[in-house]
Amino acid sequence: MTSKPISFERIADRQRPRAPRISPDGSTIVATVSYVSTTDKRADSTIWMIRDGQDPFPFTGGLAGATGSDWSPDGTRLAFTSKRDDKEDRSGLFLIPATGGEAQQLGDVRGDISNPRWSPGGSHIAFLIPDPETEEEKKKKEEKLDHIVFEEEPKHQRLWVIDAESGSKRVLTTANRSVQDYCWAPGGSELVIVSTPAPTVTSLFGVTRVARVPVSGGLETTVVTFPMAPVSPVVREVDGERVIAMIGNDHRADPSPSIWTVPWNGGSRHNLLPDLHGVVYDIIPDPLHEDRVLAVIVEGTHGRLYSVSLSSGVREPLTPETFEDRGTIVADISASSDGKTIACVWSASNHPEDIWKIERGGSATKLTSFGKEFEDELAPGETVRWNSFDGVEIEGTLIRPRGVDPATPPPLFVEVHGGPAWQWEDAVRLDWHDWAQMLASRGWAVLLPNPRGSTGYGSAFEKLLQDDVGGGESKDLIAAAEAMIERGIADPERLAIGGWSWGGYLTARTITQTNRFKAAVMGAGLANLASDHGAGDIPDYNLLIYPGHPYDEETWEYYAAGTPIRQASKVETPTLILHGDSDNRVHPSQGQEFYHALKRNDVPVRFVRYPREGHPIREREHQLDLMARICDWLEKWVPGRSAGSVPANSTGDR
Repeated sequence: MTSKPISFERIADRQRPRAPRISPDGSTIVATVSYVSTTDKRADSTIWMIRDGQDPFPFTGGLAGATGSDWSPDGTRLAFTSKRDDKEDRSGLFLIPATGGEAQQLGDVRGDISNPRWSPGGSHIAFLIPDPETEEEKKKKEEKLDHIVFEEEPKHQRLWVIDAESGSKRVLTTANRSVQDYCWAPGGSELVIVSTPAPTVTSLFGVTRVARVPVSGGLETTVVTFPMAPVSPVVREVDGERVIAMIGNDHRADPSPSIWTVPWNGGSRHNLLPDLHGVVYDIIPDPLHEDRVLAVIVEGTHGRLYSVSLSSGVREPLTPETFEDRGTIVADISASSDGKTIACVWSASNHPEDIWKIERGGSATKLTSFGKEFEDELAPGETVRWNSFDGVEIEGTLIRPRGVDPATPPPLFVEVHGGPAWQWEDAVRLDWHDWAQMLASRGWAVLLPNPRGSTGYGSAFEKLLQDDVGGGESKDLIAAAEAMIERGIADPERLAIGGWSWGGYLTARTITQTNRFKAAVMGAGLANLASDHGAGDIPDYNLLIYPGHPYDEETWEYYAAGTPIRQASKVETPTLILHGDSDNRVHPSQGQEFYHALKRNDVPVRFVRYPREGHPIREREHQLDLMARICDWLEKWVPGRSAGSVPANSTGDR
């Protein structure tokens, strides 16, 4: 007999931790804990504290929420951002004693503050914030003269520093550039910034400058440029010389994010791990070694922890045996000042995210129990591989429903990840966006494939996508379903496919190539690659996978070749289309184009748009509706439920 279906309410109300920050002495960890959904009745995120020998507890309260915590170097105070008043629409920077008490706002800064970080000596805090509205702009809004001149009135993101005692502040960057990331240099007299010429998301995929900025004020010193924005800069010392390390790539030539280094005073940038069969997701200084960084590297479906030498590229494995070849360490780690203790978030297919403490060279200890309520309910994942049409090996994670007779193959849902530069890992999939456990609890087997172009397998694998968008990928997905059928894992008459964003695009693309699937779910997907290029907010990303923009005859054909509506007449699969009504990443007109194409061809189709929602769906009631619609759609169009299965639209209970 199958387990009870996990209710949509429990999924939307689930809490999950992120960004653990360990105190300098290693005794205490703070983390931001957020809900899967948003509602006016509770804070979206809260800072929790985990002290040695004590149960975890919320350290901040109220309805306004708090995020972005960072320890002072002496471990006595925490800096964080918060509105503190649920009626305030701008965040402030706050300090609170580590022993507890009332948080106090530092200075009078208000706005969309991000990335507060203490200086090495603890005298200042740096942060990023976009330019505020001018008084003239505010007046025009009040008078309804609030027209927008597209991309001609930028609000650049600036780097500021504020005195941790007096609250006096000053801006360090004033040029027509936006700071996207930064770090303090040892000693605290300079910072390293990563900046783009515009505050747009698409600018991250163009030429980016890495520079040094003096805290005392003055001109930037350009160190190097990258063909697209690197992230997570850190300053280390190798053989007596300062170097800047960061996560970057070389655009189309070497697209997989790796660790790159450049001399402090400028020079050639260098890929430290050119043959990496994986993708680097996080780096921080390794306090034990001045010439090393701690790195989270995803290899296939597992995120692992390493200490990496910046002189040789040699990687020292630090993943505890508890995690080896099981689950994934999530990016955004932190370390104590002596480097002996590391805080992380870990998850596996059947284990929701929790905070863990790793003793270097020793054991790992779970410190929280945010996933406890789902114990013994979630289905475990297993790694599966198959050969695609051209012999390329593809990997994925298979989630089989619990308690189903193995002699009776269950229905199979192929869930396609977004990106395309991303990957499914052996981590819990239990929210509005990731449907594996929701469907497995309702009797479905769910396959999470990493088709060509996915990260986690090296640059050569990513480059298989270039100039063949949607072609080889859709064949990889069809081969996935066929492999599961051949192995007796899936019923050939009960197949479905779906995904969000790029997963929505590949769903639409795949059902133009095969009628194998009985139902499809296209979430925020692309229907017309040419019109999406102009309507979305990341057109320059396409230059990673295409030889150019679609604005001349030769390159237009590359975009046209992978466009789903061009072959919509071949589609017979009933398709549910879901989209946020204010989506800037993939404009809702993409869903509308595919809806009209299928409607005119008499294919069963439904198009649902969610007001106020962007690319992610955040509001609780919308998430509940979305999950219910997916389950109802699959129940309607995938025939012959297996014996003992539960109704797909059942909400279940605790």
